[in-house]
Amino acid sequence: MSLASVEGGRYKRFVDATDRWHGRLFFGPGRLQYAGAVAATSLHSHHTFQLVLASGAPLRLRDERGDESSGHVALIPPGAEHAVVGSAPSVILLHVAAEVAAGRRLRTLDIPSDSARAWTRAGARLKPWVPERLPRRWSEAEALARTVLGALEADIPLPPPTHPAIQRLLRVLPESLEEDVRLATLARRVGLSPGRLSHLFAAQVGTPLRPYVLWLRMARVAEHLSRGVSLTEAAHAAGFSDSAHLSHVFRRMFGMAPSSLAGLVEWVVPSRP
Repeated sequence: MSLASVEGGRYKRFVDATDRWHGRLFFGPGRLQYAGAVAATSLHSHHTFQLVLASGAPLRLRDERGDESSGHVALIPPGAEHAVVGSAPSVILLHVAAEVAAGRRLRTLDIPSDSARAWTRAGARLKPWVPERLPRRWSEAEALARTVLGALEADIPLPPPTHPAIQRLLRVLPESLEEDVRLATLARRVGLSPGRLSHLFAAQVGTPLRPYVLWLRMARVAEHLSRGVSLTEAAHAAGFSDSAHLSHVFRRMFGMAPSSLAGLVEWVVPSRP
């Protein structure tokens, strides 16, 4: 069993026999941020940008070609197949959805999706912003997110999608996850052909429709798990057929089973006004 303690906001490793994830998960609108110890994963991809900031030991990443790159910062683009190699005791992983203003700005950086070395080069400008201590409160995590996105000039607003069908779909999808969200059904709902909707969505949102829907489902799962419900209950609430289906998608998207985080991650959500 891997043991760790929090010392000055950072995780200190005592026993390195079995590396495990152990930290805090900050979950809120448009943002998902993990802060803590990181362990190895299998190859996976997600539709978000992932910003990596590691203090102390560097984090080693592997791309789909098997090439590896090690560093304290990285910027991984959406859809990039990547894996964490080994472990690191003090890491921040900031996920930024591709469709929000910051994500759309990050897309203009044109980071290759198949090169771990390119990801560490892209994150080089973040080195001055690697914090000495991990965030513990929502306000600290949000302040850090704004700082690093500002360093990447990613908080500059961009115009939202302009096609009314895409605007409508982005409004209704988060509340429609328990319904039929297949492409043909959604196309009928907004009055477009499936092909036209698929093309428009990818062009204006910056990611294909299916990965976007899966990310919304994962956000719903995170929301329910943060309330202490079971994995099965969270799966049903997000429109998955059962916990096995959720576990399969979770592993494909994050490179590990959701049970890897159970009991080891503290959920932190924004304070209610």
